[in-house]
Amino acid sequence: MWRDLIRLERLAPERDAPGGGASAVLFITNMWPDEVRPYYGSFIASQARSLARAGVAVDVLYVRGYLGTQAYAKALATVPLTARRKRYDLVHVHYGHTAAVSLAGPRRPLIISFCGEDVLGAPRGDGLSAKSRAEMRVFRHLGRFADATITKSAEMEAALPPALRARNHVLPNGVDLQRFAPRPRAEARAALGWAPDEKIMLFLGNPDDPRKNVALAREAADLVVARMPGARLHVAWAVEPDAVPVHLNAADCLLFASRSEGSPNAIKEAMACETPIVATPVGDVPERLEGVANTWVRLPTPEAFADALVEALHADRAPAARAAVAPLGLDRVADRLLSIYEEAAA
Repeated sequence: MWRDLIRLERLAPERDAPGGGASAVLFITNMWPDEVRPYYGSFIASQARSLARAGVAVDVLYVRGYLGTQAYAKALATVPLTARRKRYDLVHVHYGHTAAVSLAGPRRPLIISFCGEDVLGAPRGDGLSAKSRAEMRVFRHLGRFADATITKSAEMEAALPPALRARNHVLPNGVDLQRFAPRPRAEARAALGWAPDEKIMLFLGNPDDPRKNVALAREAADLVVARMPGARLHVAWAVEPDAVPVHLNAADCLLFASRSEGSPNAIKEAMACETPIVATPVGDVPERLEGVANTWVRLPTPEAFADALVEALHADRAPAARAAVAPLGLDRVADRLLSIYEEAAA
């Protein structure tokens, strides 16, 4: 059991490293795809692979926190041991819980990436729990022990203590523009066995997570169905990573109802697939969708969402969305990340 709590994976560089900066990096994360949850932390895995393509050797220490708090207890001993076994140029930690246990490691240039609810909290239907508030207050100050921090949005940066913002970089997760690309809707529907003539609103996320707010999605969808009897809501959760772009291309629109986010991957992936979007104004969503045709940012009420969804279901594609998200392609984000590494290492 203890051996299963921590895993070490290695991604070899695919070419010679560019001049300067880091050539060997240790990722420490509690989010990483495995055999139990192949979809979990896929954005971190994509970032690691993009660095390997840029010539960086990336070792990944995966703390399987979902197996229990004993995983973090073991990490307190494993992190220093792993960091001493190899000469890493830099340690890059993802998420607040992992950052807290990584401070026990030997001194290296250290970067902490905050991912969303670690600094913004995890709102439920009745607000933040006492546990979430306490963790949020602690995690926001972990940047004092790092050479630099990364937040996924300006909203997250504003949540950090003022003295720490000067060393923070706002860098959203990148999107794989090759995997997430438009394909014929009929072809995608045939792959999923969906009827070709339905109007489908896609909810992509865990319906049991109050932060994702599936209740709003269902209430809004019910109002839409009353006006458009051929429409339906499809909730997709725990699907294989390769099936996500198929779902996005098969749907008529993405219904994104979250209460809180950093820089949600589903939004950027839908943009890359040219899928129309109706979303709440959370995280960097308003920034991403500002002025983008066939996307709607609405206040989280069923009526406002339903009105926008009817428009989205009558729209076709959103080619402007793919053009807008192109600067966040994986390789371009990797270049920006390498610049942060160089600055921290210097």
